[in-house]
Formats: sequence, structure tokens, C-alpha cells
Amino acid sequence: MKSMKLAGIPMNSGGLYTGTEMTPKTLREAGLIEELEKHGLNVLDFGDINIPSYIPRHNIPPIRNWPSPRVVWEEIYSQSKDWFNDEELLLILGGDCSIVTGTMHSLYRRYSEDIHLIAIDAHIDSYKASADRCLGAAGMGLWFLLEENNFFNSLKGFSGDNISIIGYQHESEIDKDVKKYSLSELREKGLSQIIQKALKEIPENRKILVHLDLDVISKEELHAVYSPSETGMTILEAKKLLREILADPRIVGIEITEFFPLYDSDGSQAKKLIDMLVDIFRA
Repeated sequence: MKSMKLAGIPMNSGGLYTGTEMTPKTLREAGLIEELEKHGLNVLDFGDINIPSYIPRHNIPPIRNWPSPRVVWEEIYSQSKDWFNDEELLLILGGDCSIVTGTMHSLYRRYSEDIHLIAIDAHIDSYKASADRCLGAAGMGLWFLLEENNFFNSLKGFSGDNISIIGYQHESEIDKDVKKYSLSELREKGLSQIIQKALKEIPENRKILVHLDLDVISKEELHAVYSPSETGMTILEAKKLLREILADPRIVGIEITEFFPLYDSDGSQAKKLIDMLVDIFRA
């Protein structure tokens, strides 16, 4: 029986609304672990990151709810020493998109600058902090990783060359060295061809974390998402893409973000997501 690890990050600090923090509990109660084990995977569950019972929520520029996102990232870092290794795949259940800042710092601690992020996302989360507007950290994760800033430590030796973005629908300003593959390019040139190209361009010595924002999937296919996309991938396309990426032996973890249980009154969306994950991992 193959082994994998599981960890939860019940975080909502990066968004305007609460709800994403319910995801780890929701998916466990919906039978995620049992379904994975039923299909030949032995799951070691680390439980959830412990987050302080009270963290600020506000809508004051430049970063919504600050310093709450930083508090959670520091807790991720301090509680994740045993998460990453070369033998077992780690499945991380978010939480909003901003968890990527904390998880990449944890990956960096384990492998230093020999790391890579594959962000599968309908948006490019690279918005900059600005005093004249209030933005959530969920839309700023790549900016925190790439730019020197006064809010959180950047990673020494980490640059746009350490990031690939796949499936995006909306352009955004970002480091020119970041490799980008839009949803339209995936469909025009062929999903397998683009994924193999993307993987080939990543240096062989890198350890890779996959960040999956579920808004990359269309609303018609999966609507229980914090900010669902009117257009996007089908679940079939998402499964094919993830199977090809996770077949790469350099992958050490995948994080699932932006599931929104409050839009799933009958539990059907959690079941659909679990079925998708089981299908990907058993392959």
C-alpha cells in the first residue's frame, strides 16, 4: 500500500469572508481519508495547524486582516517540520490561497533554494500592497514570495524562475522570469504537450509543491469555491492535468485551496472534490 501524508490549514485570513477555514474538517467528515485508503493509499494524518483562537479581521489598507495572515504563516512554519520528504506525497487541505506563502517557507527550510512552485490558478496572485486600497493576502501570495517587502521575509535565492503558473485566465503584472501557461494555450496546443513542456523547463534538482486554487475549475463543474469562475477547466481536464504533473517524481506536495463549504448545503460538492482527488492519487 502506498503512503501519503495529510495536513490541514483552516485559514480564512487571506479573504474577505470566512468559510474556507471549514475545508479540512468538511473533507475529513465527508470521508476523504476513508476513500483514499479504500483505493490503496495509507494516509498519515497530521491533523490541522493550530491557529490562535482570536486573530484580527478588518478591511483597512493595505492588507485585509493584517497581521492575521502573517500569524498563520508563522504557525504553518513552526508546526510543519515533518511535513516534506522525498518518500511520501503530502496533501495539504487549505484554507484560502494565501497559505502558499507559509507552505513555501516550510518547503524552503527543507530544500533551500532548490524548490519550485507550480500554481494552478485562474488568477495570478501577484497584487502588490498599496496604501490606497485594501486587498486580501489571498491575491498577493506570489508577491510576498518574490518581492522584498516590509510585511514578511522573502526567500533568499528564490525568484520568478522558481514559479510556473498554469491555467490562468487573467493577466497580471509579475516577475518576467515566471513561466506562464494560460487556459487558452492549454486547450489550443494540447494539455499534455504544455504540461510536459512546463515540467521539462523546471531544473532537475528542484523539489516541487503544487498549489491548486479550485477557481481554475468552471463554476458549472464545481460551484462550492470562494470565488468561482464562470468559465474554466472541466473536472476531467483538471484530473488529466494533475495526473500528469503528479507523475513527476520531484513532486513532494500538493495543496488544495479555496473550497467553500458554505456553498455546499447538501454535501455534493465535497463528494465531487473527494472523487476527483481519489481519482488523481490512485492513478
